[in-house]
Amino acid sequence: MITQKWKLSSLLILGFFLLAQPLFSQSKSQLKNKKAKIQKEIKKLNGLLGETRNNKRKSEIQLLILNKKIGARQDLISAIGNEVFHINKEITDQNNQIDTLKSKLLELRHQYTKLVQFAYKNRNSTNKLIFIFSSEDFNQAFKRLKYIHEIAEHREYQSQQINLATKKIEEKIIELEEKKFRKLSLKEFKKAEFNRLQEEQIERQEVYAELRRDEKNLKSNLFKKRNESRKLQSAIKKIIEREIAEAKKRAEKSNSSIGLTPKAKKLSKDFITNKGKLPWPVSKGMISGKFGNQRHAIYEHLTTINNGIDILTTKGSKARAVFKGKVVAVIILPGGKKAVLIQHGEFFTMYSNLSKVFVNKGEEVNTQEEIATILTDENGKTEIHFEIWQGNQKQNPSSWVAPK
Repeated sequence: MITQKWKLSSLLILGFFLLAQPLFSQSKSQLKNKKAKIQKEIKKLNGLLGETRNNKRKSEIQLLILNKKIGARQDLISAIGNEVFHINKEITDQNNQIDTLKSKLLELRHQYTKLVQFAYKNRNSTNKLIFIFSSEDFNQAFKRLKYIHEIAEHREYQSQQINLATKKIEEKIIELEEKKFRKLSLKEFKKAEFNRLQEEQIERQEVYAELRRDEKNLKSNLFKKRNESRKLQSAIKKIIEREIAEAKKRAEKSNSSIGLTPKAKKLSKDFITNKGKLPWPVSKGMISGKFGNQRHAIYEHLTTINNGIDILTTKGSKARAVFKGKVVAVIILPGGKKAVLIQHGEFFTMYSNLSKVFVNKGEEVNTQEEIATILTDENGKTEIHFEIWQGNQKQNPSSWVAPK
């Protein structure tokens, strides 16, 4: 009984340390994952920026990438700061564990000293026999004999627990030193990232200043882009209106506003079911132009209207169909640029700023099938313009494609 109490006491002392783990392991993992994701984003932006830097002339896309890169770098510095804060809490916790372990180790040694002293006083067999035979009855003698055996047994057990506690202290100290080293490494990493951030901010200011000086060219490009957009929208509307009119003629009975066939109805339903889950029209890239009215990056008093989204990608990238459907048009735009319009029941997807098209009007395409090569302009920018229409109503593509 006595041995069981002693063992329970020792187990409670050591159990805390054997089971003690960082209290914020999940948070720590989340921080590392977030940091890795940001670093991956920065690497991708570096690649895109490298392509545009090949051209000596500064461009708006360089400014856009730099802005996104600076934002990502700031997020990375913040994530590193959070990780350092987290490690500081772990170091404090580790120190507390070591202090408590040392305190409990002293208690174990104190108990062990008493056991050794007791064993020393009763070290010869005569004293043990006197202790046993001075019992009032046989039952008491049996208990005293059992007690002597338990004392010897527990002395050995206490010795093992002291060794175990000592080993745990040594392990905790090693862990503590590793955490301190990790903290120093992170602080150096943060400092290096902060220096890179300052360099990028300086570069952004230089690009911004040069673009401001080139106002005439910027406004000319903006006018050209608006003109191209108007022509493209006009062509898309005509094609969609033609497809709707032909669908109405083909459909004998339909409750739909555009007279869809059963096959087209199913395709429309499947398309709607995949809202928010459609694949991107490129394998990799970043949104460089959002849907709707946007302020100009250089001249805030100017606004641009985007009927879809623009996605910046790498040179040589291919445009992919976001859903199965039928090619209803291959449009040739001024300057040799091309666009592809695909019908998915009552929905249409449009892919423009293409150089080489792999599909023809009337062909069926599958989800993620490559349909064209995306054009790379004189500034090294490879950017696809992507739109989604429901009938003759424009949709925000960002609401339809899967988040990245």
